[in-house]
Amino acid sequence: MKKSRIIVLASLAFTFAAVANIMSTAPAKVDLTPLLAIGEKYDVRIIRDEFGVPHIYGKRDADTAFGLAYAQAEDDFETLQEVILATRGQLAAVRGADAAKTDYLIQLMGVWDAVEAGYDTELSQAARDVAQAYADGINLYAAQNPHLVADFVLPLTGKDLIAGFTFKLPLFYGFDTELSALFDGTPRELSLQGVTALTFTDNKQPERGSQGVAIAPHKSSDGKTRLLINSHQPLTGPVAWYEARLHSEEGWDIAGATFPGSPVILHGHNRHLGWSSTVNKPDLVDVYQLTLNPDNDDQYLLDGQWVDFEIQDAKILVRLLGPLRWTFSEPLYSSRHGPVLKLEHGTFAIRWAGMGEIRTLDQYLALNKATSMAEFETALAIASQPSINQVYADGKGNIAHYYNAMFPRRMEGWDWQKDLPGDKSELIWDDYRPFNDVPATRNPGSGFVFNANNSPYLSSVGPGQPKPQDYSPTMGIETGVTNRALRLKRLLSAAGEISREDFYRIKYDVFYDEDLEAIGRLKAFLAAGKQDLPASLHDAFDLLASWDLGTQRDNRAAALAVLTLTPLIDSRHTEDEVDIARELQESQDYLQAQFSRIDPPYGDVMRHERGSNSWPLDGGPDVLRAVYTDENPKDGYRRNVAGDSYIMFVEWDEDGQVSSRAIHNFGSATLDEASPHYADQAPLFVEHEDRPVRLELEDVLAHASRDYRP
Repeated sequence: MKKSRIIVLASLAFTFAAVANIMSTAPAKVDLTPLLAIGEKYDVRIIRDEFGVPHIYGKRDADTAFGLAYAQAEDDFETLQEVILATRGQLAAVRGADAAKTDYLIQLMGVWDAVEAGYDTELSQAARDVAQAYADGINLYAAQNPHLVADFVLPLTGKDLIAGFTFKLPLFYGFDTELSALFDGTPRELSLQGVTALTFTDNKQPERGSQGVAIAPHKSSDGKTRLLINSHQPLTGPVAWYEARLHSEEGWDIAGATFPGSPVILHGHNRHLGWSSTVNKPDLVDVYQLTLNPDNDDQYLLDGQWVDFEIQDAKILVRLLGPLRWTFSEPLYSSRHGPVLKLEHGTFAIRWAGMGEIRTLDQYLALNKATSMAEFETALAIASQPSINQVYADGKGNIAHYYNAMFPRRMEGWDWQKDLPGDKSELIWDDYRPFNDVPATRNPGSGFVFNANNSPYLSSVGPGQPKPQDYSPTMGIETGVTNRALRLKRLLSAAGEISREDFYRIKYDVFYDEDLEAIGRLKAFLAAGKQDLPASLHDAFDLLASWDLGTQRDNRAAALAVLTLTPLIDSRHTEDEVDIARELQESQDYLQAQFSRIDPPYGDVMRHERGSNSWPLDGGPDVLRAVYTDENPKDGYRRNVAGDSYIMFVEWDEDGQVSSRAIHNFGSATLDEASPHYADQAPLFVEHEDRPVRLELEDVLAHASRDYRP
């Protein structure tokens, strides 16, 4: 058996092109006339405040969605069309062979089969109207700016947006990582009935996480309910945050942030309640080892019978040179379990939470419009969001943490962390556990809840938290902890009543916790002494030993310490062995080469960059002031690329009146360097400052920089 030709296409495409009869496949010419008139269907007003943030007022929800799309297109049309091409499986037709893997994955996952089958029957009319309106907003902007539009983009339909949810959400809990492990030949271990090596999973978290914190009135010094919305994302690209304020006369009234291609607020607050989203990674992917018929490899064994695979043809249109494109074909196999991969080291079927699910927009619209804790939970109970934690607060003083996921209803007595035998139909689950089975912490006596990509069993302190013994091991619930979770537990527990200033201080904490496993390993290294190290490392060793575990921008030990520590933190995710002495040597060499000393101020090394400007930063990997960097090849410093991005502080007073403040890592104009909003929030961001979120129309108009109707 061979690896998929699509997977190796990036390296072979031009070889094929040399011998193939290459076709020039041009996209169909699109008549822009009806698209240019499409705005007449919608009644919407866009008011941009002094920071360029769009405040969108529509008569209907559809009008508001249309305006959101138009505003996003103005600020970042390039990313929007990349997202659309990717979810259509047409990225390789425009970007070339390197994008073929994404196009193949779309077809392997059956994204468009699910959308076409259920769009008119499973999705509500309200969701379809919003999706189509959002598509029309992009269509109008594209028709007005045809020089920006890539081939195959126009026209968009509502189905494009629904396909985006179906495709992208499983990637947040690691579906693509599980798939990659199959292709790279990672040794597989087969589960045996009655042998459960793990009761709960300690799934490896990505280095980039998120956090949310909610504080009840009795824990606040002024009786207010507080919510921190603080997801950690890449600062640019298809999952970078875009801020907006949405209002319609049909009850949509929310402020917060979303991604390119999403017609709703993904986390934020309305008048009544708000929530912060963080990534969780329960075990939601199952791999089955199939037995092929030795006389017919298009059949597999199931319940003692040879069963035929369903076989389709995946066709990937790939751009080769200029206008020249070639359609590559690859058979797609599927079994009762799900999609099948025939690989050199075996044949595997995969099944995952959210496969074929297209109702996510309905759930998000319900979350956006919820007015109480009961309505919020009813929205979560739609259960069309495969994963994602929610940290919740509302104007009535309720707080909660939901370890939200679509948990498969699996057979007990098997270790679902391992591969399953593919010949037993009883192991093919076809249903999910009800929302009541989701681990949740509601209104604990401690007065606070939090999540920082850690186990739901650490969501507060004291009574009220979920207990491991109450949940089936088949749910694959995480038990891991992050530095950020340890810091939140320590800081929130130590505080008495929490003021607004305390809340800010906790969010912007820049320290590693002494209980973090990686810190323990570092301390053990230091305790062993430097006698076995080369003399050239003794000064670096002494500097590391002097470190206070902080990442303040003026800290002269922090740069060396963080560079040395980061592989220790990452090793939890990769299981790699880390030689601390070697990491210390490499960190010393880098600092000496780039800064001519091993103790430069931390802010000289870690920088927040936008255009030609850069600013010194504090914070680091897996601290509450989260900063993840890569090396700037031009200037040599470490450039901030992910982590703290969109941050929102929300308060409800004793009368239930809401107010909030927010900050974006750069500004509302994602790609337009000529815009005054390209980097206008960056100086505030680096100084831990923010700006008011304007909720009242009169306030928005008093600070408006632009007021228009698309």
